[in-house]
Amino acid sequence: MRIVPLISSGYDSNAYVLLGERVAVIDTGLSAESMRSRIAGVVEAERVELVLNTHAHIDHCGGNRTFGNAEVLLHELDAEAASSGSYYGTASLFGTGGECKPGRLLKDGARVDLGGEVLEVIHTPGHTPGSICLYLRERGALFSGDTLFAGGSFGRTDLPGGDMRQLVESLRRIAELDIEVLYPGHMEVVEGEEARECAEVACEAAERFL
Repeated sequence: MRIVPLISSGYDSNAYVLLGERVAVIDTGLSAESMRSRIAGVVEAERVELVLNTHAHIDHCGGNRTFGNAEVLLHELDAEAASSGSYYGTASLFGTGGECKPGRLLKDGARVDLGGEVLEVIHTPGHTPGSICLYLRERGALFSGDTLFAGGSFGRTDLPGGDMRQLVESLRRIAELDIEVLYPGHMEVVEGEEARECAEVACEAAERFL
């Protein structure tokens, strides 16, 4: 399977295209218009079978409409925020919207078969109640959404649904993983020793807010 990072600009989230036996996209940015432009030349939108949203903020879900044939997967605790179109207040914050009806609701420990490789769902609340990370264990590849970023920075908790204590616990949990490549929701992809250190650095920094 080939992973194609679509690194964000402006307020868009990063998006990641997973090209294997099944084609999946992790997070879709702020709008369908932006997503169509970013994915052009990578894969035809009609080939995407699965859209996985790491959490229900509009800058990660706004481009879901690009993939009308795809099944949308989202953690069950974020389903209402997506279905209502509120996205925990981020729709009005960014001046855009569009409700999203998830097709499959995820729980901690769920597995998403991509045909040959499996994404493991790790529930990492704090940024939102239903934030998740997605883990390709054999590669040590972690798609961390807005839970963890390059340099050991981490997602904000001052929006509706945010909880710093939960975020610290989530960071402690993912610090125990073997992370060879970090694919965050914003900022650059990080590999090797730097990737392994990100969660530990983030834990120490976040604990100061408790």
